[in-house]
Amino acid sequence: MSLFCLKQANKKYPIELISFVLMSNHYHLLLKTPDSNLDKFMYEFNKHLAQIILKRSERISRIFGDRYKWCLIKNQSYLYNCYRYIYQNPMRANLVKECQSYPYSTLNYITQNKNFPLRIIDPFGFKDEYALYWINQKFNSEEVMAIRSAFKKTTLEKIMIRSTRKLLNSKG
Repeated sequence: MSLFCLKQANKKYPIELISFVLMSNHYHLLLKTPDSNLDKFMYEFNKHLAQIILKRSERISRIFGDRYKWCLIKNQSYLYNCYRYIYQNPMRANLVKECQSYPYSTLNYITQNKNFPLRIIDPFGFKDEYALYWINQKFNSEEVMAIRSAFKKTTLEKIMIRSTRKLLNSKG
């Protein structure tokens, strides 16, 4: 369902998909918008997704509680942290032991060599054993809080751990 919606929105407003994870009550997208069309793409994606959910669930109320949240990433290190944070969502929810095992994630498609309806731009090539080990190294609770706090801003330039006042680096 969500993959169909991604494909439909991408047909109308092309994006470059880096990662996608669908959870039971939210989703995470990491993408590039070469045409600066994020609002149009997200409107189209959420519109299609909401219509399908409304029809299948026979609900009449809103599907999404609020507008989507976004953050512009301006640093390679923070891109790595976002990438890892997104893929670790199912592990934090205790749904899987390894990120690549979660079936509703582009990482699963990449590592299993399965076809995804959109081309996945995998700038890091995280398919080998070392890279998967790195992706699966859990953030500690302070790091998760720092990332969540940083995501509240529209531009992600630094992720600060409050207790130590140190920046979170990409090595975890």
